[in-house]
Amino acid sequence: MTFIKQLLVATAVILISFSGKADELSVALAGLLERQSLANHAEIAQLGSYNLTSVAQAGEQNYAYLVQFGLENTLTIEQQGFNNSVTAEQSGRSNSATILQVGQSNVIQLQQLGDGNSITIQQTGAAAEMSITQFK
Repeated sequence: MTFIKQLLVATAVILISFSGKADELSVALAGLLERQSLANHAEIAQLGSYNLTSVAQAGEQNYAYLVQFGLENTLTIEQQGFNNSVTAEQSGRSNSATILQVGQSNVIQLQQLGDGNSITIQQTGAAAEMSITQFK
């Protein structure tokens, strides 16, 4: 469900719940928007066959943008903390990446091109940045 749909459904529920209590409506809606802004977010695009992606996010405002093209690529992401970001692209066959991000405001950019690339990344702390390209 998109954010707009979630907001409309939540607003309708709030309107029903708070009918006759207009002064409480703005407080409830503000709380809903605040919770939405703290949510974790993952976007996954896959084109090809037998590509696998796993994302686990704990904390707030963690972002994962993942793209897989080709065959039999595997991508595992775990984020813990606040405001961490992973952008990963796999293109080819039998590429594998495992990423663990713990802390706050960490950034990882990963690109695997070709066949048979493999990497494990552990990033901990605050405001660490890394950019990795593998080509085989």
